[in-house]
Amino acid sequence: MRKKIYIGWDIGGANTKICIFNDLLEVKSILVKNIKIWNEFNDLKIFCIYISKLYKDYDIESFITITAESCDNFKNRDFGIKSLISCCELNITGKKYYYNNLDEYLSYDDAINSPETLYSTNWMLTYNYLNSTNEYDLIIDIGSTTTDFIYKNMNKKNNINDYLRLKNKTLLYMGCIRTPLAMFANNVYYKNSRISLINEIFATSGDIFNITKDIDFKKLNYIGVDNEAYTIENSYIRLSRMIGLDYIKSDKKNMEDIACQAKEIFLNNILENINYLFPNKNNITISSVGEGKKLVREICYDHSISYKSIYSNEIKICKNCNKELVYSNFTCVLPVLLFFKKF
Repeated sequence: MRKKIYIGWDIGGANTKICIFNDLLEVKSILVKNIKIWNEFNDLKIFCIYISKLYKDYDIESFITITAESCDNFKNRDFGIKSLISCCELNITGKKYYYNNLDEYLSYDDAINSPETLYSTNWMLTYNYLNSTNEYDLIIDIGSTTTDFIYKNMNKKNNINDYLRLKNKTLLYMGCIRTPLAMFANNVYYKNSRISLINEIFATSGDIFNITKDIDFKKLNYIGVDNEAYTIENSYIRLSRMIGLDYIKSDKKNMEDIACQAKEIFLNNILENINYLFPNKNNITISSVGEGKKLVREICYDHSISYKSIYSNEIKICKNCNKELVYSNFTCVLPVLLFFKKF
């Protein structure tokens, strides 16, 4: 009899994340693949086939949440969902369940007939997790592209799509790796002069947090917007371009100063949403997940807001796994845990 494994999938526009559980529902591994759905859709098919072949000796059940349906290679979100779940259905072996905004796990036939219920559902998994604990009032998920603000007992119907979440400030389209610098900062000080940033995608938030050492790119497989690696020097080069310069080593301190300025702007944008959602911050406790989770801790520390690590309410799924990796990619872990009511 073949051993059973369970796979949680979070298929996003820029990253597809999977979490492998054994038959005891213990996390065995997490894999993140940078797939740009808008111009590399066939790579999703290749990745699905690769995972299926990798675990061909197991009885597989997959639990899938999707946020990639808004990519502009799809004419609309319905078409996006139908394309994505059809790719999964054809190329992932074993049983497949598609998570929707009613907390249901649908078969392919049911999902293909109600695609609107599958739009951008991964934050709802975090919402269910949050409501299962009394440890936190707000979880902030800073991902590569977006930041989610998920608070206890928030009205799902009033936040059912990205438009409403943007309107309600529960979604900020700013992430810690892929966001172009000029989208969240207009100008910076360089050698005591205020300089307007060039409105080109020469550098991103990833370069900022690489220089400030808030994100360790040695453990990640991202590349910069110039298709060069995320070395510190490459980030200096990309950042210099944003003010019309070529990087020279004598400018290192100036680039570090610009990165610190940009970081402060980034964090203030997140703080603005916290202030909007919770005008009285003295009565809340915040936690965080995602690749930028440590940035939330810094905001809370600087502004005297109660912060509690996500590890404080640890789900007993990690005996020998990398917990940092689990909570940085929590949305591919949760589809399995919610299905089996493990929180």
